[in-house]
Amino acid sequence: MASAAFATTAACVACAARTITMTEPFVRQALDPARSVVVEACAGSGKTWLLVSRILRILLTGARPGDILAITYTRKAAREIEARLRLWLRELARLDDAAACAFLEARGLDAAEALAVLPRARGLIETVEQASPAITITTFHGWFGRILSGASFNAGLAGFTLAEAEGPLMDEAWALFARRCAEAPDGPAAMSLGQLYMLFGSNNTRSLLDAFVSRRGEWQVFANGAPLESVLADMHAAADVSSDAEALAMFFAAPDLVARLQRYAAHLGKNTASDQKVANALIDALAIVDDAARFEALVPVFLTEKGTVRARKASKAQAGRLGEAGEMDLLGLHESLATVVLDCVAARLELRVLAFNVAALTAGTALLTEFEAFKRQRRVMDYADLEIEVDRLLDDVDRAPYLQARLDARYRHLLLDEFQDTNPVQWRILLAWLAAYEADTYRPSIFLVGDPKQSIYRFRRADYRIFNHAAEWLAAGFDAVRLPNNHTWRNAPAVVEVVNALFVKEPAFVGFAEQAARRTGREGMVCLPALVSAPGLADEIDDGSLRDPLRVARRVRENLARRQEAQVMVSTLFDWVGDRAIDGSAGARPMQWGDVLILTRTRGILPEYERALRESGVPYLSVSRGQLLSTLEAADLTALLRFLTTPSDDLALAHCLRAPWFDVSDAALLALAAEPDGDWWARLRAVAASAGPHAAVLAPVVELLSDWMALAAHLPVHDLLDRIYHQADVMAAYRRRVPPPMWAGVAANLEAFLALALSVDGGRYPSLPRFVDELQRLGRAGDDEAPDEGALIDGASQGRVRIMTIHGAKGLEAPVVWLIDANNTHVRPDSYQPLIDWPAGAPRPTHFSLHATTALAGRARAAIFESEAAARERETLNLLYVAITRAEQIFVASGSEARGDASQTYYGRLRRALDDLDAGEVYGSVARIQAPVVETPVGAVEIPIAPAVTPVGERVPVPEASQAMDFGTAMHALIEAATTPGANLPEAVDEAVRSAAEAILKAPDLQCFFDPAQFDQAYNEVEIIDDAGRLGRIDRLVLRGGDAWVIDYKSGHPEPQLMAKYRQQMQDYCRAVSAMFPACAARAMLVFSDGSRERVELAT
Repeated sequence: MASAAFATTAACVACAARTITMTEPFVRQALDPARSVVVEACAGSGKTWLLVSRILRILLTGARPGDILAITYTRKAAREIEARLRLWLRELARLDDAAACAFLEARGLDAAEALAVLPRARGLIETVEQASPAITITTFHGWFGRILSGASFNAGLAGFTLAEAEGPLMDEAWALFARRCAEAPDGPAAMSLGQLYMLFGSNNTRSLLDAFVSRRGEWQVFANGAPLESVLADMHAAADVSSDAEALAMFFAAPDLVARLQRYAAHLGKNTASDQKVANALIDALAIVDDAARFEALVPVFLTEKGTVRARKASKAQAGRLGEAGEMDLLGLHESLATVVLDCVAARLELRVLAFNVAALTAGTALLTEFEAFKRQRRVMDYADLEIEVDRLLDDVDRAPYLQARLDARYRHLLLDEFQDTNPVQWRILLAWLAAYEADTYRPSIFLVGDPKQSIYRFRRADYRIFNHAAEWLAAGFDAVRLPNNHTWRNAPAVVEVVNALFVKEPAFVGFAEQAARRTGREGMVCLPALVSAPGLADEIDDGSLRDPLRVARRVRENLARRQEAQVMVSTLFDWVGDRAIDGSAGARPMQWGDVLILTRTRGILPEYERALRESGVPYLSVSRGQLLSTLEAADLTALLRFLTTPSDDLALAHCLRAPWFDVSDAALLALAAEPDGDWWARLRAVAASAGPHAAVLAPVVELLSDWMALAAHLPVHDLLDRIYHQADVMAAYRRRVPPPMWAGVAANLEAFLALALSVDGGRYPSLPRFVDELQRLGRAGDDEAPDEGALIDGASQGRVRIMTIHGAKGLEAPVVWLIDANNTHVRPDSYQPLIDWPAGAPRPTHFSLHATTALAGRARAAIFESEAAARERETLNLLYVAITRAEQIFVASGSEARGDASQTYYGRLRRALDDLDAGEVYGSVARIQAPVVETPVGAVEIPIAPAVTPVGERVPVPEASQAMDFGTAMHALIEAATTPGANLPEAVDEAVRSAAEAILKAPDLQCFFDPAQFDQAYNEVEIIDDAGRLGRIDRLVLRGGDAWVIDYKSGHPEPQLMAKYRQQMQDYCRAVSAMFPACAARAMLVFSDGSRERVELAT
């Protein structure tokens, strides 16, 4: 413990010295509790250090812990902040005076101030631990929950519980919505839903309406209490025309339209042969009586199929045919007439967009009504509801003063972490509280820290623009000072120089300031390997014929370019591991596999890269959120549960037969396929009962499946799975089949799947069919709701390459970062989503509509679409910034040659930056190291396989009663009573039992275990749990002279056939006692009533 404490102290002092030397003026301003501060800090600059230091400085002023509110983005971050604060406070309590003062001086105090507050600093750990109310370190949603729990009773929020997942609630709401539509098929909701189904299909319609419900916070703020009819009326009023007939009428009422069209046709008739055909089509169109048909016939004359104006330019040949004046007239007519046509097309399209929005909002609000009603009935809220309800209370003139008074009375210091991830509703709530303070009243100190360059959660409604607005607002209203920190402790100078060269020239990266590396001597490099080139697809085109899945392998269309890129990556890493010098705590060390972090924007491309790592024997872990059910081991177990639910599911049965726990051969499966009659379950039983070559293998399978099917009818899901794991020895089966580099993750996932049966909705799925349905729903859910892969035991990830998405890697770092597929030009469109314009700082959105496809974009919303495109471009750059700045020393981006313009890909942008630095494929360098690499061999981190234990749900067989058992039980009871002070001796004891008990109790050699004067302490009937999880009972445990004695009574005499069992039992008891009394030597003695003794020592 002393060495560990010294190491921690040394680290703290080193960190202190480092910080105060480099950033003393900045730290003194940022950590001054008397002033409000906004810190914009780059990646790796120590934002968490700064925030926790600010909390410490606040506590040193004498503030009560309950006065402090710290809000961060995730619960994990909140726990890390709290853990670091407690660690520091414990260090301050035990450091010597010099080290403690240095620690405080690193946090902005001068020497005299540090010495003055030292006594208080040493007592802060006790103050914080005993404080009531305690310091509040939480997330926005955690804080909102606290606010609602303290709301007045008449707010109508009492008794609600928080639902972690929105998906099941939405499923119920859709069922209720469908029922309402069926009950009133001619109603507006049903008619609107039908229109959407006709336009986009069921899946896209559901995506659209689900997205609307998920953005209901913005919708309700936008509507501001107005009914849907009022919002739709405003939309109609904003339209240029009210009907298609009006749009056409305006078009045909254009000045001299027919005359101009005829003159235009005359010019075309004198031009080329193709133009003459167009002229004839135009003349024919003018003869059509119906306005709509006539207009549709005119459109192709001026517009392409994509809706753009047809190109028409001047030329000598054309001037020769038409004359210069005629050519000028033709070009002028073409431009003016095309403009009129475009205007009419746009006006008609806006009517379609309006009609679509009327239908979508009508259906969406009806679905939202069912959703809200269902939640009220169940008395549940989700995370979005927390925001909505707090916003509603603070916007209510009657309830807001009460809530604001409670907040004012509670908090004196507000700290906001990762503020770049704040969404507009959250900022609106903060504004409602903070804006209520008068300029001449006491106001809380505010510390806001973040980095707009790392705002990458736009899909969660985060808006990076809020950071700058909040900084300006706090400067005006709270006299907040804005402090930039562009110095990073993480990245090597070479990495920082590439970051600067890349982003300083990006016009969309507004506000970027060049960064500087603190560790100026750290070696680093940025590498851009040459793009690989390969045919796009390796597989033959499927002819559409049906495939026998048991005889013909599925043809997967694989991207050979990614496969080659993966091979280049693996080859390069093999060259570097053990050869490149990586900064370590004790100096340079050889690069190891665990130093590598592979990043990707999307998980869908990972199989090729994982395959290359696996086939090359590289240890890796694919760390991702919400992907448990997509793993092969979870798919195996899901297939088994599906079969137990539906035995006629042949595919599920075939799947689980090939799983590692059965491992049925292909030959046996083909034998089942060759059976003439019945489903596969019937065929399996028939083959198992036959005299064929596969009967011996399949008979135990049938027995297990039959047993599990019977148990599935009455056992809870978790107990059934526990039984399956035990009887099929699932963990050992996978351990035999899984390559060593993958075993740690597979073992964790198997444990996570078992735990899922208890964690999904609090384990409220006792029936197997309901649980299987829930698994299918979770498999379709998004990453935030789908269950995560299993957490690895400590140490299991050491020595392994990590694979993560850029989003998942935020907040992490690694010596080597490799960004794969960096030249991908595909951009996924934002379809079937709300389109919202909420200017930063505005009280509510200025626009809210729904967007389906680009065909229904419309001209009226063009400016909003441009704003969305700019936000998307900025987030694209933010993701690249986050990816690069994860790298401590080496950053690599690779990819394959792309079709089309690749200048804006990550690779293309990085290529320009390296060109500006006059670099080829590599900028910077990392030295080679001669020392041999020393790292954990692949697969050396063992995941212990739990010993076979009786599973939950299986009744332990009770031995049949016998005369000998009754005798032994009576003897034990008598000895226990005789050795327990105050206990009554059993009455009417058989004389033989009494004689056997007295032979033990009065034996001279045993008096040291029964005479209180001869031992320190003794216990009777001590229950213990052995290593295998079995319950055991020690007859008597005696502590005597530094020894812990296990005394086990046996009636009769030693029986040779039982002695080995007895000795093992004593060994197990001794191990348990050693854990209970580590300072004592564990010893055991078997005591027989015939006078026999056998001492058992704990094996070493």
